[in-house]
Amino acid sequence: MFDLMILSVALQLQAVPDEFYKSETSKEVRAVIEQLDALPVEDAVSQLEALAQNGDDSALELLGEMFNEGLGGFPNDANRACDYFERQEGRRADGLHNYATCFYSGRGRDEDLARARSLYKKAAEAGWRMSFCAYGNMLVRGQGGPEDQAEGVRLCRMTSVAGDPDAQTDYGGYLLMGVGVDRDPVAARFVLEQAGVQEQPNAAFLLAQIYQKGDGVEADTHLSREWFERAYQWGRLDAAFQLGLNYARRGFRQEGEEMFVESELMGRAVKWFEVAAERDPDAKTREQAKEMVENSNRLIAASRK
Repeated sequence: MFDLMILSVALQLQAVPDEFYKSETSKEVRAVIEQLDALPVEDAVSQLEALAQNGDDSALELLGEMFNEGLGGFPNDANRACDYFERQEGRRADGLHNYATCFYSGRGRDEDLARARSLYKKAAEAGWRMSFCAYGNMLVRGQGGPEDQAEGVRLCRMTSVAGDPDAQTDYGGYLLMGVGVDRDPVAARFVLEQAGVQEQPNAAFLLAQIYQKGDGVEADTHLSREWFERAYQWGRLDAAFQLGLNYARRGFRQEGEEMFVESELMGRAVKWFEVAAERDPDAKTREQAKEMVENSNRLIAASRK
């Protein structure tokens, strides 16, 4: 506990910008937002386009975000979203960040890592909090330019201290793996838990693995299960298979030729394997989950004879 207190103080001593960019929305755009549920999409677009033509960049930003995510009945149209981000011509730091992501992800623009890197850097220089670690991650990986792990990790650490959950997850991952910084699973857990409190799914998944393996902390299958459940709830569909394994490991053991089966735990394992067989993003894992359903059901049936 004392070590964690020291760590917390040390992290807070990292240099953080005095002020990050704060996105602003005009009162006219806010008025449109209040009517979105009642407005046909075409009318909402028309009103926002009119505001954009009069120089309202917050209208362009909203249009880009709505089309990018397919929100509020808007069609999911990455090309159109990126057009709106581009039309801002760098006047908004959040728009710069989103435009960079168009080139980084290859959605809405052809993938261009050098362009993405340059735009993330500009967005960070303009003060957009998420851009510091986005640019930092590209430095760590040497994407779109020379590798600089130390500087990349520093940028992620800085916005981690500022409370950004994605940066906390990335920085925690670097601490866990020892990338650009000395490996420190205890510090990694401390940082990842801050992101986990903010419902960051990747942080929850990493915390589940830490408790599963006992990496820098005593192994705890129950805490591992809890974090995998949160990861799944917050969007990590691949956590379902891990939950199946968690229950199966506790529900079955073999000593010599004798098998011990806890039917209730194995039943829960089956349910999670069934979810994984339907929803895991990886085709091989889906097939493996189907096999685990069959094997687990056979064990349950055999235990009842």
